[in-house]
Amino acid sequence: MKTERREKIFKEIQELKRRLSLVERKAAALQKPKPASVRNAFQGKYPHVRIDPQLLSLVGSDPPLSLAEEKRELRDAIAARFADK
Repeated sequence: MKTERREKIFKEIQELKRRLSLVERKAAALQKPKPASVRNAFQGKYPHVRIDPQLLSLVGSDPPLSLAEEKRELRDAIAARFADK
């Protein structure tokens, strides 16, 4: 009985360590400074395209969005931008 309880506790500790490790990695990723060169990288790749600062501010925004959410946000911002014209 004691052995089973020890094994259960050991498995719980392993799971908690795994989850803590994931949280620590995510926290470290959030603390990394964003490169100020996002605009420069885009302009380097597309030199003839005018960059809308409002749309650029949505790219890689905090809190991090899933790719689907980021695409939806960009679509909505673009649609709103062209609806005004």
